[in-house]
Amino acid sequence: MRQLIKNAVVVDGSGGNTFSGDVLIDGEFIASVAPRIDERADVVIEAHGAYLAPGFIDVHSHADLATFVPKGFKPKVLQGITTELVGLCGLGVAPLPKHLQPELRDRLIIGNPPVDWNWDDYASYCHSLSQHGLEVNLSAFLPHGLLRYQICGNSHFPMSSQQRCQLAKLTDETLAAGARGISLGLIYHPALFSDKEELLTVAQVAAQHRKPLVVHVRSESDEILEAVQEMVAISQQAGCQLHISHLKLIGRRNAAKLDSLLALIDRHNLTFDQYPYHYGSTTLFSILPPALIRTYAPDELMNALNTQPIRRQVKDWFSERLLPQAGEPWDNLPALVGWENILICEVETPSARQWLGQSVSECARQTDQHPVDFVLDLLVSERGNVRMIDYFMDEALVERIFTHPRGMVGTDTIFGGQIHPRVSGTFPRILNQFVKHKQLLPLEQAIHKMTALSAETFGLRKRGKIASGYYADISLFGADFSDHSTIDQPDAVACGLRELWVNGCRKVAGGEYLETRSGQLLHHWTDNRHL
Repeated sequence: MRQLIKNAVVVDGSGGNTFSGDVLIDGEFIASVAPRIDERADVVIEAHGAYLAPGFIDVHSHADLATFVPKGFKPKVLQGITTELVGLCGLGVAPLPKHLQPELRDRLIIGNPPVDWNWDDYASYCHSLSQHGLEVNLSAFLPHGLLRYQICGNSHFPMSSQQRCQLAKLTDETLAAGARGISLGLIYHPALFSDKEELLTVAQVAAQHRKPLVVHVRSESDEILEAVQEMVAISQQAGCQLHISHLKLIGRRNAAKLDSLLALIDRHNLTFDQYPYHYGSTTLFSILPPALIRTYAPDELMNALNTQPIRRQVKDWFSERLLPQAGEPWDNLPALVGWENILICEVETPSARQWLGQSVSECARQTDQHPVDFVLDLLVSERGNVRMIDYFMDEALVERIFTHPRGMVGTDTIFGGQIHPRVSGTFPRILNQFVKHKQLLPLEQAIHKMTALSAETFGLRKRGKIASGYYADISLFGADFSDHSTIDQPDAVACGLRELWVNGCRKVAGGEYLETRSGQLLHHWTDNRHL
């Protein structure tokens, strides 16, 4: 089918100036872009001067299972996203043998909707995605954390040489099957136990396949410079591309490090992504000191947290009377941001839902407890399955990071519970707040960061631009394109998106979300026979 979009203001993704023009879609591709097109078309869409841009590319998402949920991508679609990269932070759902899936699902940080897992490796996961049909394009990274869990279980000991050989073999098989790259999440169990030799092993396989290493570094606070330098050294020794996930600086005492951090990124030609909020969301379990997690297996840890000696020790850690050992970075969120800036946003049991949306300080006050006792009681009662929202830095720093030319945009989507506003609002928030109102960057440069730069960085062929021969992943939005999701109203979707095409099929028409599933599974082949 041929579709002609007339009289749009085209922001083509290249970073060049906007221009008034028409775009002809033929099947799943863009056939032509010109000031005026008079060719025959089956459908003509009058843009009336609205902005026409490439569909947005979410380079950091945890929507690994959203495909299997009805309308699972609706909040993402309505903010103009046509491509999602998943399997980030070393977290994901494949590859993992069937017998290991129950325990992992029991504490899955990225959400665990009630869907059948009809897979055990990357290929069978992709087959399940394709069979179900994709709302948007999807490309998956290989989560290193799954491989460590598969090989070492919950052990905190370094891998043996034999285990590293197994790690290299599993990594090679999954990358050869088309995974986009390798992701690391070095604050999460069990990946936080990985030593240099283990990380170098996966980095070397990434280099062999000419695929990137995408990293949630060991520290995003006091030792962020050291944490980034650790990964720079490993990636340089291996010879692989390095990308930093959700770049941030946690805690006001670390704000002065931003210049050094950006200089480090420039010096080593690193890339990174971020979301446009000064508050994030992850598992509450991650605030526990690594030394404690290293000492106990997960089930044993829940029992230990009930004992008074351990509670006194945890209070000493959080108050910084007790410090972690050298070489073991830790983002001590209570000390860095304060309990008043840590909110509960997801729990497992109905009895704990009364705490949703409240800060730990408020909850502790209501229960007449010390904040540490409230948090540990909650973690024990919910078996560790609690998610938080944490205010970690000043908005001015978020804005400064956004202006850096090597940065891209990711929503860091986690579904379930009281979702973070970034799930529904990331891309329109950038255009409405950062571009339109604060004028941090021209529209053309912002769109470039959200589209073509992302496609070029991660090898998404013929994506990210409004150009002849490119896939017709296209968004059409007006000057009213804006986000509405807040912490108090997290489910409020964006408005102002008029049309959205995914591979030439309309996913939004006249502002209305459609059920169509025209997304493609985007494998990353480095063998030219697959191109």
